[in-house]
Amino acid sequence: MRHSCLFVAISLALLTLSGCRVESGGSDDSSAFNPADDVDLTFRTFELADTEQAPDTLSFTRFSDFYPGIEPAGNDDTAGNQELVESIRRHIDQFIGAQPTDDGKAYTRARNPLDLMNQVISVGRVDNFDEGRRYIRERIASGEAGNYNTRSAGAIIRFTDQDAVANQEALNNRQWFYQTLDWRYQPPAENLDGKVYRVIQYVARNVEETEREQQPQLLSLLSGSRFNANEFSNLGYNQPEFATVDYVSRSYGGIELRQEFAAEAQKDTLYIKSPDQQILDLSSYQSADADPSPDCIRVELNYAMSEVRLYTSNNEPARVPDPQADPVDYPTEEDIPRVPNENNCTYQPEDQAITFWSAESAANRQ
Repeated sequence: MRHSCLFVAISLALLTLSGCRVESGGSDDSSAFNPADDVDLTFRTFELADTEQAPDTLSFTRFSDFYPGIEPAGNDDTAGNQELVESIRRHIDQFIGAQPTDDGKAYTRARNPLDLMNQVISVGRVDNFDEGRRYIRERIASGEAGNYNTRSAGAIIRFTDQDAVANQEALNNRQWFYQTLDWRYQPPAENLDGKVYRVIQYVARNVEETEREQQPQLLSLLSGSRFNANEFSNLGYNQPEFATVDYVSRSYGGIELRQEFAAEAQKDTLYIKSPDQQILDLSSYQSADADPSPDCIRVELNYAMSEVRLYTSNNEPARVPDPQADPVDYPTEEDIPRVPNENNCTYQPEDQAITFWSAESAANRQ
């Protein structure tokens, strides 16, 4: 069964429905162990913005801390650092559909499938999503594993932008299909506390060759979040302990954001993956013969230290054969255990950062 409704206001912290509530299927016995069902929503626009009725909408978007938090501060507020931060932000804009403020340090609007889905879930009023969270909450209370998964249920999630349809915009501006929405509860085991895991996956629809240039940059995203089961609620916004999202674009490679909320020292780490074109001007920090477009760039914001460190590497695999292992003990080289490669930007220690600066950070993450 498909459930449809028109969302006529998109200040999503206070969504208004036109004459209906999205009713839920999935309450019969056949779906008792996976209540996921089709959801078909129409919005006036996919854009998210703060409004008088919902002044905190953008504070729940994925880059709301990192984007302003990397701003150089104090003696490190130099022209070189400002130029580097500006390039990082403008690159992020391509993936999250951000409209920067006049000074470029924050954004006034965002338009992307992850932030929209997060807002819809947190606001509620979509019965099948609400039912999914209630089901997980019930499984937590009973101490039994549970799963809501649209893919395994064969359920379809479609969001439609009414303004984009009226303006005859490109297909992937008009409609977003979510391949996966998944909540999974894992009960406590041994020394591990109970956790809830959530996955959101979006993939742009295929179009004819002649239409590709008109499509938005974002091709796909895959987001994962982990929540403390004891704090997980079926109402409102759930604060994750850890979160990650990987974006892939048509022309600008990819980026990945990893966020640590539960650690003693909270961090956000941005990985820039665009080996085919230069994104940042790193000539002031690298040797003259260094590749201007390294295949691994890591920008780490430590909120407790109010500091940003930037790491790069090129042609360094993420994992390498364990140097402590004796090759004669293994049938082939592929069988030798792999360990993190400290020359890859992902694993480089602090003293290998090519530059760092004091940053504005974010008070709520310190």
